[in-house]
Amino acid sequence: MLENLIAYHCGPALSGIKPSNIVSCQKKLIPNIKNEIQKLNNQLNKNDIYLEIICECDRRALIMVYRKKVMEEHLDKRNNKKFLINFGYFEKGSISDYIERLKKRLSYDSFPHEIGVFLGYPLYDIYCFINKTENDCLLTGEWKVYHNAEAAKKLFHRYSSCRNALVRKILKGNSLEQIFCRV
Repeated sequence: MLENLIAYHCGPALSGIKPSNIVSCQKKLIPNIKNEIQKLNNQLNKNDIYLEIICECDRRALIMVYRKKVMEEHLDKRNNKKFLINFGYFEKGSISDYIERLKKRLSYDSFPHEIGVFLGYPLYDIYCFINKTENDCLLTGEWKVYHNAEAAKKLFHRYSSCRNALVRKILKGNSLEQIFCRV
């Protein structure tokens, strides 16, 4: 069940074409979610794929899936780093530091819109979303697009194709470990 959810919602991150994806899991459907995540981490970490609960309550867990190297390179980009510093992230922080800061920000009352940086959204679109320029929104898909809608459409299609291909493999009986940890 968890592998199916992760395959569908996190395929682009698993495949390394996106820094990360997040998925919300209902604990009543996956009661041993922490054990399941640990099991998947034991299988996938050797191929640089990590799963981490970034927020949880009694009913749900929000899981971030990422390839560590892809995420590190993305967060290390100068403009992304400058943007995150404005929200209290460290200039010289590690990926663990950044994720811990995001977890703290998720525990506040308001949603931390800078999560879009972790998810690979264009900074311009994040700025526009934060500043609530709804009338200027050109497209809604993986995120709200305010600039370069054609490029975003192509990327949305790429993400969708990736998800569909991964889900087909899972439905044929392959596990995430079999798909991503072949030698």
